[in-house]
Amino acid sequence: MDPISAAAAAFAAAQTAVATIKKAQALGKDISSIISEFGKFFDAKDVVQKAANDLGKKGQSDTSKALEIVMHAEQLRQSEEELKHLLIYGYGQSGLWEQLLLERSKIRQAKEREARELERKRKKVAKQRVDWAIGIATMLAVGVAFASILVMVVSVINSRGNAWIG
Repeated sequence: MDPISAAAAAFAAAQTAVATIKKAQALGKDISSIISEFGKFFDAKDVVQKAANDLGKKGQSDTSKALEIVMHAEQLRQSEEELKHLLIYGYGQSGLWEQLLLERSKIRQAKEREARELERKRKKVAKQRVDWAIGIATMLAVGVAFASILVMVVSVINSRGNAWIG
């Protein structure tokens, strides 16, 4: 699925999750019964936000689609703020919101560290491959040079015949 379609589908999923959370809260349901909806919202928000970030990097030429994704990202940012207020004021869980932000920050930092480590390893392997290729090329060049010298020596010996012997 292309990023624009994925973002549109994710936006719809996020909006559904928000509506479900609001409805459950209005019906007086316990927060533990809707925690999966919060997960769906944040997963979908991340997809939309990634699409919005990627558009900025690629310089997307289709402005209307780009605007749609950016607007979806903004609407989801506002929805996240609504969910924050719902947790704090609707459920009285201000500490839960702060814990969520702290845990999300830890997870993101761990992912970033892992991505940096994978990139470092990828570069190390690439450098090792280049070093091996240079080593093999050098060995081949030395071998060809040695063989050429050997052929020249044998050729000089053969051209002189027995003059070397005595």
